Amino acid sequence: MTKKEMNELADLIVDKLLTTYIREQAMWYTTSTVNDIYDNFKRKPKRPTKRQNMESELLGELAKLMTQLNFHQDREEYEECAEIQKEIDKVNDKLSEL
Repeated sequence: MTKKEMNELADLIVDKLLTTYIREQAMWYTTSTVNDIYDNFKRKPKRPTKRQNMESELLGELAKLMTQLNFHQDREEYEECAEIQKEIDKVNDKLSEL
C-alpha cells in the first residue's frame, strides 16, 4: 500500500467517523430535553436487594471456609477439614436455594 493510498484510506475513515458522530450529536440534541438530561445526572444509584446482600454474605462466608479448609489440609488436620467441609456444604445449599 502506497503512502497516497494510506492517506486516502485515513481520510475515508475520518470522514465516516465524523459523519457518524455529527449524526449522533444532532439526534441527541433534537430528541433530548433538559429534563431528560437532568434525570440522567440525578438518578440515585440502585441499592442492592436483600437477595444480593444475602448472596454476598454467603459468598464471603464460603471464601473464608475455603481458606480455612486449605490451611487445615496443608497441616494435615483432616478431622478439622471434615467439620469445615460440612459448613461449606451448608453454605452451598443456601446459595443454591437463592
